[in-house]
Amino acid sequence: MSATLRELSPDVLAETLEVASGLVGARLRAIGEPFPGSRRTLVVRAADAADASHRSFVVKRYLGDEGREAYAREASALEALAGVAQTPTLVAESDDPRLVVMGDLGDGTHLADSLLGADAELAATTLTGWAAAVAGLHLAGHHVRDEFEAGVRARSAEPIDVDYLPGQLAQAASEWTRLAAALGVAVPEGTFDVLAALPSRFRVDASSLSAADMCPDNNLVGDAGLVLLDFEFALWRPIAWDAAYLSVPWPTCWCAWSLEEAAARTALEEWRDAVAVQWPDVRGADFDHDLDLATEGWAWLAGSWCLGPLVAGEPQRVNPVRPMPRMPDRVLRFMRTAAGGRALPELAEVARRLARAVETTYAAADVPLAPAFTAGGFR
Repeated sequence: MSATLRELSPDVLAETLEVASGLVGARLRAIGEPFPGSRRTLVVRAADAADASHRSFVVKRYLGDEGREAYAREASALEALAGVAQTPTLVAESDDPRLVVMGDLGDGTHLADSLLGADAELAATTLTGWAAAVAGLHLAGHHVRDEFEAGVRARSAEPIDVDYLPGQLAQAASEWTRLAAALGVAVPEGTFDVLAALPSRFRVDASSLSAADMCPDNNLVGDAGLVLLDFEFALWRPIAWDAAYLSVPWPTCWCAWSLEEAAARTALEEWRDAVAVQWPDVRGADFDHDLDLATEGWAWLAGSWCLGPLVAGEPQRVNPVRPMPRMPDRVLRFMRTAAGGRALPELAEVARRLARAVETTYAAADVPLAPAFTAGGFR
């Protein structure tokens, strides 16, 4: 979620704490190092230096050009969800520099810890907790569209698409034409145009506010359950996109190991049971179609994101702290998923051809199960 001190000028951290101190009316000092993560943000725990009870906060600053939109989305989502969903509390914010001060939820583990551990039962239980938290967000977020959209508009001087997924799908349609040619897979002109039309093919009217980037490490497991974190990509979209994280799985995440089938099925049923209170149709065949549509949509969308760097010959990163599957294996899984063609049958055959090309070109193989499931706890 954040940059490291070595990647930042010391002045950035000092300025961030100074601004945050002014917002909360207390002199804040950093506790420990900034949280590890991306270069898009600086996230640090800070405490009131004069408070004997050590009242603490989490301060998140948005860096670079991407910060404008990330700040608008996250601050708006946290404000809209305050009091109706189990999310971090938005204590204060600044638009220059762009940062938010949030309540400190304390330390804890996250789903990625469980998936990378050695306890299959714990991993399955935490996975179900993640599904329950996503359902809770959907039920609460269903009611706050106007507040979220108004907040995004108010916090950004430039227009922002509240739902950016259609634009990404249209871009993927163009990108796949190039990637297929790079792999030597000939396709007729316009083959991938169906991706741009995908949003119009959902059958069940069930949408809500989504955190979007709900990866296995963007949450905190505590005594009160699992809390979703990181709303800098928040948007309004059909809830099937989030549920499909369990069937792709984890299309936008580094921790993209395969899930044990029984554990994923149990988590999905937990989510269905919860959201059916608001959307009874999630139990029917039309929503089964929508879930397939989102699953195949993710396969094509995330597949283009992962294959692009391979085609460009970019070196693959290795991070022992955040072990991830091989990128060729992920692309192969995406293409095999798309080859199922239950929702997009017109792309099934080209997906099979692309899968064979990826397998041959990059020696791709199956994505292994998350380490917690390799002991066979759910076999």
